[in-house]
Amino acid sequence: MKDKLDVTRDRRVFIRSRDFFVLFALIGLALVLFFVTWSTRTSSASVAKIYYDGQLLEVVELTSGTERDFLFDVDSSIVIRQFADQSIAFMASDCPDRVCIRSGKLRRPGEFAACVPNHFLIVIEGVAQFSDWEDVDLVA
Repeated sequence: MKDKLDVTRDRRVFIRSRDFFVLFALIGLALVLFFVTWSTRTSSASVAKIYYDGQLLEVVELTSGTERDFLFDVDSSIVIRQFADQSIAFMASDCPDRVCIRSGKLRRPGEFAACVPNHFLIVIEGVAQFSDWEDVDLVA
């Protein structure tokens, strides 16, 4: 004769309908959090920081309507262009795989592109614009 533990194991279903409800609720929550954080990442003012071998070469304010090219003495084969649509990108490089050029335009804070063989890095950072009443309270 089977005891009660064996009977409940025989009737156990792998996934129940309420498990699907919990799964879809978690996926929905994750999507909502993703879109909220993605939409808040866009900042009205951004800067691009250009590094060579770990040292900061230039800080470029990404403003609309400004378009220019950057050439550096440390490596003249690298051409970085700032576009009028508040973006920046690698335009030319003598590296063998050209991953830096194929990374495309960088616009949002947190995006970056690197030309590893030539030791160049572009990082986009948001500029925090605080008013007087939004300052950080250092006493607390």
